[in-house]
This record gives sequence, C-alpha cells and structure tokens, in this order.
Amino acid sequence: MKSFKTETSKAVDLGSSEEESDASEEDDSTTSDSKEECPLTPPAYGYPDDGEWPPFVLIDEEAYFADRHRHRGSRLQTRGHHQETNGGLLILRVIVGHPSSSVLTVNREYFVYDARAAKLDHLPRPGQTDEFNDCTLAIVRKCNLSSRHHHDSNCNYVVAARALMFGGPKTSHLCMYHSDTQTWSNKPVSVTNSYPRKFIPSKTLAIGGDKGTVAWVDLWRSIIFCDVLDEQPELRCLKLPKPIMPKKMVGFGDPSSLRDIAVVGNFIKFVDMHVHIDRSSKTSRPRRWKAATWSIRAGSFSPEDWTMDHRISSTQIPTPPSLLHELKVHAGSKAADLTLSSLHVGLPTLSLQDDDAIVYFVAKIDFSHRRRPAWVLALDMRNMTVKEVHRFSAKGTLGLARIYEASRISAHLKPALGN
Repeated sequence: MKSFKTETSKAVDLGSSEEESDASEEDDSTTSDSKEECPLTPPAYGYPDDGEWPPFVLIDEEAYFADRHRHRGSRLQTRGHHQETNGGLLILRVIVGHPSSSVLTVNREYFVYDARAAKLDHLPRPGQTDEFNDCTLAIVRKCNLSSRHHHDSNCNYVVAARALMFGGPKTSHLCMYHSDTQTWSNKPVSVTNSYPRKFIPSKTLAIGGDKGTVAWVDLWRSIIFCDVLDEQPELRCLKLPKPIMPKKMVGFGDPSSLRDIAVVGNFIKFVDMHVHIDRSSKTSRPRRWKAATWSIRAGSFSPEDWTMDHRISSTQIPTPPSLLHELKVHAGSKAADLTLSSLHVGLPTLSLQDDDAIVYFVAKIDFSHRRRPAWVLALDMRNMTVKEVHRFSAKGTLGLARIYEASRISAHLKPALGN
C-alpha cells in the first residue's frame, strides 16, 4: 500500500508505486507466454517511514493473497463497495474460485474485520430466507451499555442489508446478522407510497448513531435512509440535487464514473460531474468537463436543504507542471496538446477530511488502454487548483470503471510487530 499526503494532511493509497509499475511492465514482456502468469501484480504496501497514519486512504477494491517474492498467488476479491463505520469495522467479501464466480451466492464468504480489536470474524452463511442485495450491505455498532460507560469492547455489531427482492409488502425486510448471537434474522420494513418507483442501489453509507442509521444511495436519483436498530424501521427518502448534466443523460452507465457521495463530519457530501465533447474545435475534440459539490446536514430529508458548495470547469484549472512532465514522458508528441480538457477524466471521489474541498479524479491518456499509466489528481474545488498528482498503474482498469474507494480504515490500523 502506497500513501502520499497532500498539503492538507490527507493521504491516498494507490496500490502500486511508480517503480513497481515499471517493473511489472518489464515482467509482462518477459513472461507473457507463461501459463502461470498472475493476471494482476499484487499492489505495493506500507505506510510512510515516519510512522504517521493517514486519516483516510483511497484503497483498491480488490485485495490479494500472494507470495511477494515470486509474484504468484490467488486473488482475494473484496465486495464491490466495502462498508465501514467510524469505529473501524469493515466488511469483506471473499470469492472462492475465479472472480467470475461471484455471481453465485454459494461462492461468497463474508468476513467482518474490527480494526480496533485487530479481530477477524467469519460470518456464517445466511439461509435461503436471508438472501440479500450485496450492494446494500452495511455494518453498525450496537452498544449494550449507557453512553456514560460506552467503550467499543462493550459493543456488538449488526450487519444489515436489503432482502434480495425488495419493494413489495411481503418482500420488504432486512437481512441482519447479530454478532452477539452469531445468527441471521429477518426484520420487516415499512414501505410507504413515498418509496421511489425506480431505485437501483449503487453505494451504502453507514451513518450510525443510537438507531444505527444506514443510507442506501442510487447515485442517479435518491437516498433511502433506514434506522436498522429500530424495532419497526421506516424508510425515508431524499432526492439528490438537480444534475449538472442534461436530463436526457441521467441514468445511463455506471454513475460512480461521474458521481460520489460520502458522510463527512455532520454532513452528507455529494459530487456531480459532466463530460462533453467540444465539437467546435477543428483540430481536436477536447473533452471539456465540469464538476459541482453539494452538502446537506445529516438528518435533513428536504431536497431544498442541499447547498452547492463549489462548481468548476476544466477550462478554469491550470495543468500542473508535474503532470505535464509525466505526459511528455508517456504521451510523446501528443504531450503538447494535452490538457485537463483533453485527458479522459472521471471517477470523482470525495475527501473524507473535515473542512476541505478536495475531490480526487482519475486522469488517463487513453480511455481503454491498460498499458499506459493513469494519474490521481487531488483537486481543490475551492481554489480551483490541482494540489497533488500521483501516478499509478492502470493495468487493472478498463476505461474509468471504479477502481478504489475512500476509506477511514487506515486511521484504526496498527502496525504489525516486526514490520
């Protein structure tokens, strides 16, 4: 794991260093005919030598079991949108066999890692009546004592997800795992007429609190809130802000390539992006883009309470010299024409640090070319400047598909003895 800190004390975990990326490309050229070649090189790991642990990282969605000396190993796939609470709980999904086997629920195993206790629990397999929507998994702590005597050692946790079929009066229930009894159960959920007619969950937020509030997010449309620890949970809906892209484009493709949402402090933050080709240019086809960030206080359910914090356009942002230097190396003669409006830019990811306006973007020279590197840009939306540029291997990416998530798990990890 490689991290770098921005000027506002944030960190990014990008999976592989520049040196390892170059080394892996050389390995590919010499071992391409080997039948035992591992499809992806395991990422680099380790934190800065000064011992400072970042408050959050951008972490690869997929992990690996590997022999680092031989670069051989089997692949461990974490679930598509890993979920955690501020208390350092993390849900991991392990696929037994090839990653394509994940479509079969029988090949999925679930674990909960408690970073504060340095403990890993293997969850029992749910029964047929407990089958759930994998994208809606969330985990919250459940304290058994009063807040005056609160300590994580006195807390259990609950894993909750929407039933596989959800929305009807007979199928709308939560599938819940209770760590104190180590059992699964079902809990009915009240679905009212306010429930949206179309809702496709793409991300889950664990807000927590005494009621164990969870938010399921359809990044194209709305947020559904549920207090999973209530005896009879009711659902509440909050529409997302008005999109900055044309209405006819909403709902097409993977929304995470253009949008992100996160809980930061007492607020829910949302970033929206729109990319369009400038057809007025006779010599090139610049991909101009714009982005906007919004925020709303957690606990508010009126769409009128959304506040636009910042809005920028790619034409307003100067290309940082460090990125221009990288482009000259990897783009050759094309480098002179490359700007933030001509690169393929997407995958906005909100910073999890309080009181900043940083959004991380992925930039690529070629949209689908896996041989060229990509860059993560730490963009200060407030000052319209790129604060950091970091290169990483894009071998495991196709286009601008989701490749990492922002996570606070790093703030709770402890270094292993002897490392």
